[in-house]
Amino acid sequence: MSRKVSLGAAVSAAAIAAAVAVSLTYRYSMGKFNAKVADVNERQAMYTKLSEIDQKARQDYVGKIDESALTDGICAGYLAGLGDSHAQYLSPKKYRAYLNATDDRNIGVGIQTVRDSDGNMEIIEVTKGSPAEKSGIKKGDTIVAVDGKDVVRSTYAVALNMLEGSAGTKVRLKILRLQDGSVSSASQTEPLEITVTRGEYRSQTVQYSMVNGNAAYIKISRFDQNTATDFNNAVSTLIRRRAAGIVIDLRGNSGANVETAASVLDTLLPAGNTVISRGKDGRTQVEYTSHSNEVEVPLGILINNETSGAAEIFAADIRDFKKGLLVGEKTAGNAVKTAAVPLSDGSAMILSVADYLTVGGKDLNGAGVAADINISLGSEQKALLERNSLSPSKDAQVQAAVSALIRQGASVQQSPGVSSSASGTD
Repeated sequence: MSRKVSLGAAVSAAAIAAAVAVSLTYRYSMGKFNAKVADVNERQAMYTKLSEIDQKARQDYVGKIDESALTDGICAGYLAGLGDSHAQYLSPKKYRAYLNATDDRNIGVGIQTVRDSDGNMEIIEVTKGSPAEKSGIKKGDTIVAVDGKDVVRSTYAVALNMLEGSAGTKVRLKILRLQDGSVSSASQTEPLEITVTRGEYRSQTVQYSMVNGNAAYIKISRFDQNTATDFNNAVSTLIRRRAAGIVIDLRGNSGANVETAASVLDTLLPAGNTVISRGKDGRTQVEYTSHSNEVEVPLGILINNETSGAAEIFAADIRDFKKGLLVGEKTAGNAVKTAAVPLSDGSAMILSVADYLTVGGKDLNGAGVAADINISLGSEQKALLERNSLSPSKDAQVQAAVSALIRQGASVQQSPGVSSSASGTD
């Protein structure tokens, strides 16, 4: 039996529904309005405080104010206040240099250094073809003064900045070099004065060798524009040498170019999504994928707490695609996407704009990637590794990675702890 609803009841029901909708809309709008007002008030307070600082500084500061430097400092301070370790301000000049720079071409001297126990600069790597190599600088040399200023007095960080400069400019280095056949001793060093003309040189990010007889070892120090090409050349060379498996060393790799990391992964993985990011709006985006042509060999990936960014994406993909085992220590947990945002006066700011995820949708940033086989180096081995002086045959993590290859079915000729001398560099 059907029931008829009177016109009055229908109108009443519609009125009640409309009232509820209006009420909900009002509450939502008021919430949004209050949030905006609070945000405006906070920003107004910030502008007021900055104005007060500016007024009192101009009133009482005895020095001369450089308006351009002041503006740059305010901008840099704002970005520092975000708490984003990747955020930085680029002046118009620095932004132009940023846009003109390429990933694999550098301007400078062409050395890598570490701070030694005395506070000086120990050279741990001289880039092939760099101005430093052409000037006769060698790995193991120690820089004690730059342009007449002692490194210890000016500090290591300042001395590093002094090495930078435009192409064609010169930098004078005072160097201590161990005499042939001597051990590390101040009494057995030879002081040298070497002037280097800064210039362009190509980064070298891929080094390779055969270890334990027929296990391939490839170290990727960072991902730059030519890393994928150099990596593929290394793989082709090592496979021609009948490599039973490949150890890929990402220890200390700070990432850099995600696109390049994806290109290297394309060589190693089957078809699938490899790089996924999530922006501020919560939406995910597939940035890179791999094709079906994969290298069919067991893989051991070396990672540590200095493996970050694109290198973490790389390690996570190898694990999630079940292409190899991760050996070493948990990674840094620093996988964020950054972007340079141009400003109206020709300057720019670099910001973190998205977090990277695993192919399964888990956060990499803040979480890191855990090793499948946990093994740490002793302090002596760490010191040697930092100086690029740790032989793979004596590197406990490399040997554990070789064991990981065997565990995956690789027929390695020599048991872990023994290496051959065949090597190469790209």
